[in-house]
Amino acid sequence: LCQQISKGLQRRSEAIQKAITWYNFQARRLDPLRPPISWKDIAQYSFLGEFNLLQHVQDDIRECMWAKPAVHEATTKFFKLCHTKEEIMRLNVEMCHL
Repeated sequence: LCQQISKGLQRRSEAIQKAITWYNFQARRLDPLRPPISWKDIAQYSFLGEFNLLQHVQDDIRECMWAKPAVHEATTKFFKLCHTKEEIMRLNVEMCHL
């Protein structure tokens, strides 16, 4: 999972840099001030719950059901299971061609 996050961050680094710049600009304008973030901070996050800056929004999305680690893991396993069924069907078709 950490490798996937790292690769995702690398692929989207320019967009993330722009978002960091925009966040820091807006954070300076808020009352009370919000702490700035850096690329280093973002690169160390591995799950939504570690994004502490999300607690400052009007609705703390970390409290949403889909943000809970157990639900996230169950959803990931569900979709892997769905793809496994698709893969079995594809392999059955390929076996007929052999």
